[in-house]
Amino acid sequence: MLSVKSKKYIAVGILFHLLAVIFSIGFFRHDEQRELLQTVGYQLGFYDSSYLSFQFHAFLRPWLQPLLYVWSAKFYSIFFDLNPNHLAMLFRFISSILGISSLWLVYKTFEERLKETKNQEYYFFFAAFLWFLPFLHARTSNENLCSSFFIFGLYYLAKKISLKDAFITGVLLGISFILRFQMVVMISSTVLWFLFFKKYSLKNLFVLIIGFIFVLGISTALDSHYYGQFTFTPYNYFYVNIIQKYVDQFGSSPWYDYFIQAFKEGVPPLSLFFILTYLLLWIRFPKSLLTWTTLPFFIVHSLIGHKEFRFIFPMVFFLPIIYTFLIMELKLVVKKSWIILFQVFNIPFLIYFSLVPASNLMKYYEHLYYKKDLVEKVYVTNPYEDYTKFYLKNDIKYIIYKPSDVKKLVVSDKKVYFFAMNLQERDLILENSQCKNDFSLFPKWLYDLELLKKRRTFRSWTLVECSNQ
Repeated sequence: MLSVKSKKYIAVGILFHLLAVIFSIGFFRHDEQRELLQTVGYQLGFYDSSYLSFQFHAFLRPWLQPLLYVWSAKFYSIFFDLNPNHLAMLFRFISSILGISSLWLVYKTFEERLKETKNQEYYFFFAAFLWFLPFLHARTSNENLCSSFFIFGLYYLAKKISLKDAFITGVLLGISFILRFQMVVMISSTVLWFLFFKKYSLKNLFVLIIGFIFVLGISTALDSHYYGQFTFTPYNYFYVNIIQKYVDQFGSSPWYDYFIQAFKEGVPPLSLFFILTYLLLWIRFPKSLLTWTTLPFFIVHSLIGHKEFRFIFPMVFFLPIIYTFLIMELKLVVKKSWIILFQVFNIPFLIYFSLVPASNLMKYYEHLYYKKDLVEKVYVTNPYEDYTKFYLKNDIKYIIYKPSDVKKLVVSDKKVYFFAMNLQERDLILENSQCKNDFSLFPKWLYDLELLKKRRTFRSWTLVECSNQ
């Protein structure tokens, strides 16, 4: 039976997840857009495959996650028009619901250990107030969804298992693997823990593997159908990235780089607390399920040359239970001042990341979508790679220009558009009487501040329209 306080924490967590679905528009990293939503838009008929990335044409990405969104969009289209901005919100909602469900199933997995009311309250407190959870759960990234399905599989793995449960476990872990192939490390180490420490039967393991292979077969059938020829995406991914060393072109980092990235991107000084939490868990409790689930995953990713912080995101969804576990095992007396300090640091970030766009440029693309006149050509001073075709009604060509050519370009057509990256560029264009601001990322009063007047290289992201009609 949950306490009243636990129920209040659950309500707070759900509220912030919903806020992130509504307001956290856009993407955290380009892959979320380039490799997923671009594929969804192609399948919905928004554009042809020429807009899709190399990974699509090399058959590296499974169709399972894009199809989840495609089928949801087709059901949505029965009742509403296919507005890409509304569809993106629908996809965030689906991803967030899966994330909220995974938080609940983490609790159910460890429920026996959390019997005491206080321990339950600690778990739901951390699940509600850790600032990054609503933000990450709202992402349509494979790092998010593979983590949710891994936790679903973990829940069934931890039950007093029947052969049916073993098959369901294999299916769910198989989906997690298909969503992100690197999850094979977390899946393997977690299953091994149950074999070694919970005496998981070989018969159940065999059925689990059958469930896993079943999903692999379904995924291969889907991939072969939608790519138009027989293909096995896990092998394609391994061959291109490891054998052909495609991944090497993105750079290599030393083994310890994830500690540096975690510190920088996890909001210091909070990030230092997160890092120390994992180190404490791994050193103090080497035989813990949580250690076996997270440590091998971290080690393998640290040994891989190309590192991006998002690659280790599947670890962070366990932080609420890790904190609770450490409080229980170390018999910590949690002082009220600790709780207040935790809230002082977390709540401002929780509010901010739940209410602001994940990508500020999404406001620009919304403006273009709802703008009465189609914008087909935009001048920019630097190369501009556009991953957001999904959100646009038409193709936009970005052309590089020199500042010295502004006056000539302004009068070159009936309507000319410039995308000014900073205030200096914007002011140079606005010197022409035919030109006006069509879209600004920030309000005018902010640009007029005395501080910014002295910093004309401040990133402004302004669309300037010059009309000669």
